[in-house]
Amino acid sequence: MKHSGATQRGQAPRLDGLAESELGRSGFRLAFPDALERRYREDIGAERLREIRTIVWWGVTSYFCLGILLNLTVIPNPDWKNVAIQLGGACSAVLLILRFGLGSRNTVATRENALLVCCLLCSAAAMLVITAKPTPATLRDFLMAIPPASFVLVFVRLRFAQTLGFFVVNLGVFALVLVSRPEISSGDDVFLIGFMMTLLLPSLVGAHAYERASRRIYLHRLLDRLRSEALEAQNATLTDLSYTDALTGVANRRRLDEALAELVAAPGVAGALLLIDIDRFKAFNDRYGHLAGDTCLCHVAKRLAAHLRSADLLARFGGEEFAVLLPQATMDDAAQTAERLRDAVQHLQFVVERKPVSVTISVGVALRDGAGTPQALIGAADVALYAAKHAGRNRVRIAAPGHDHERALSA
Repeated sequence: MKHSGATQRGQAPRLDGLAESELGRSGFRLAFPDALERRYREDIGAERLREIRTIVWWGVTSYFCLGILLNLTVIPNPDWKNVAIQLGGACSAVLLILRFGLGSRNTVATRENALLVCCLLCSAAAMLVITAKPTPATLRDFLMAIPPASFVLVFVRLRFAQTLGFFVVNLGVFALVLVSRPEISSGDDVFLIGFMMTLLLPSLVGAHAYERASRRIYLHRLLDRLRSEALEAQNATLTDLSYTDALTGVANRRRLDEALAELVAAPGVAGALLLIDIDRFKAFNDRYGHLAGDTCLCHVAKRLAAHLRSADLLARFGGEEFAVLLPQATMDDAAQTAERLRDAVQHLQFVVERKPVSVTISVGVALRDGAGTPQALIGAADVALYAAKHAGRNRVRIAAPGHDHERALSA
């Protein structure tokens, strides 16, 4: 839990402004601006893939069953060979596309276009039957070729772009097949084209309205999510600031007190506290000034942080004193860490008034064992720190086992 100041957070794209702008926009266009469109496709990708797979399985089953039912109940003397070509061929092709075109690794555009191809195959199968029919085609033949296309537009949730493509392709193929069958009169041609457009055009309009509504619902949900994320980020920043020493960027006394309370409250958990004091800091301040003193504190804090584990907590204790909380540390661990920090600061040099200067530190070490309160642990480390100072500074001293921590604090 090494603490080195407020967390640096990258600036996310301002999607909220784009979303609000899109909600206020009217018109025919459905696509969002590029950044928002990418986010939209990412957010709905997995759900849309499941939906497409469900649509294909349900659509193939319904298409096959309805085709059989129509031939059994509506069409007199059906040609079962043509029925098999229409239903079996289309369903087999669709299942093949489902296997290779609707995988999770395929792009969104690939999956949407694969669904479009499935729909085109089902409607084209009916046209193929008319084209291959050896006997003259009748008006009823063409009328029976329209329901597959209508079925797709009504029951399959194609995107509007794919719906428009499906509409245009079907209308074009239908017209070409009509032209290829001269037995259909010109009056019937116009009737059949008009009838097909009458059935399919409302579905095209509905597809646009449905997708527009779906996208607007997504925008509202995205705005709610972005605002929630922004609020969480602001709260996290405020929390960081409330736990951070403004000068050095390490944890402050409040964060240290909370961590000490957690350590002491956990029964049987090992740990150690290091109290660190910059030697002769008052003399340093008097000689170089308070700004240089602040610079010294920042350099020492940075050097200490560089020689600690990620789990350790470095905090400014007050003035020129720092504290290091070492969770799960033994006596040897604490002693080695304290000596490593002392040596690191001893070799630290920084520039003041255009010349290199250096400082040393004294370190007092106290183990969590026997400390019933945070104050007792601090008191023991403080006594050890005083002993290090008394021994000549630039020293590490460890609180004696069994020391009266509470009395040490009040001394």
